[in-house]
Amino acid sequence: MTGEERWPRVAIIVLNWNGWRDTIECLESLQRITYPNYQIIVVDNGSTDDSVEKIKSWAAGELDIENSLVSYDPASKPVYVVEYDRKLAEEGGIIEQGLYIAALPSSRKLVLIHAGENLGFAAGNNVGIRYALKREYSYIGLLNNDTVVDSSFLTKLVESLQRHPHWMGISPKILYKNDPDIIWYAGGKLKLLQAGAIHLGINHKDSELFSGEHKTEHLTGCAFFGRKELFEKIGLLDEDFFFGHEDIAYSCICKKRGQELGVNLDAIIMHKFGGSCGKGAPIYAYYYNKNRLLVLKKYASPSEQAIGFMWYILTRFIKFPLLIAKGREIEVVAEIKGCIDFLFERYGDFDRKRGGVNI
Repeated sequence: MTGEERWPRVAIIVLNWNGWRDTIECLESLQRITYPNYQIIVVDNGSTDDSVEKIKSWAAGELDIENSLVSYDPASKPVYVVEYDRKLAEEGGIIEQGLYIAALPSSRKLVLIHAGENLGFAAGNNVGIRYALKREYSYIGLLNNDTVVDSSFLTKLVESLQRHPHWMGISPKILYKNDPDIIWYAGGKLKLLQAGAIHLGINHKDSELFSGEHKTEHLTGCAFFGRKELFEKIGLLDEDFFFGHEDIAYSCICKKRGQELGVNLDAIIMHKFGGSCGKGAPIYAYYYNKNRLLVLKKYASPSEQAIGFMWYILTRFIKFPLLIAKGREIEVVAEIKGCIDFLFERYGDFDRKRGGVNI
């Protein structure tokens, strides 16, 4: 295959929220990829840390980075930046500008969308997905801003999707950014009794055992690339999940609708686990547990729901006293708030807007 058929257009959506240092490291690594026909789309989720100006300074060649995994390359600057507000982006942007930047190499152009507020992971990425669908990109990818990519990762993912026409979405192998010999994700298996997913290979040393192409039940939102037809058939990310479990929910829908998913373990990226907020933070306890219960409610079978809800309740009698004994009462309070809001069907970022959880 040659031309557009050989190298279909790929949109790479990077969501930024008060994380410009991670974001520009990710963007720097994306400039090195060998795939010739991609568009980086940064959606800024209402950052308050001057992220937008920092990203534009990097694009202008005025802001260096310090990272052992990727070095700053002044020869790849400046990067031409087209900015849109959320409304204009979701309508597809301005065609004239789109045609202008289309003539530039993929590594030297950037679409920057201002969401205007913190929409959360699902709704923030949906802004970028709507833009990409309007522009008719063949493949649309979600990539965490706290990742650094191998230069060949996208070429390998696209070639996998071309080899497996029934695969509607794909993820790469993901290694820990601070320990790139150790696996964080090598495919996944849904575990609805626990309202979650198991990462295959997690915390194992990377080796040839974790290579090749395989089917998977679970694609991680850290690096998830899908055909445009997938988003047209299945829809966008469920915005009831403000932070966490969005990928599990989407994978559940794909499984229910008979959509095949895959991983290419020869395509590699590195991820800084806990980049948005670490495990143990009150916000993590609130959203993780509320969204875990929401997965059970929306996607589990009646028998799975009965077992899952009962298991959750029983294990709290053990977990809560242990947390209190360790002086982590604030996590218990946050989790209880999440349960209460779930019971009253207050999904999304309800407690954040109410002022109960800081984010």
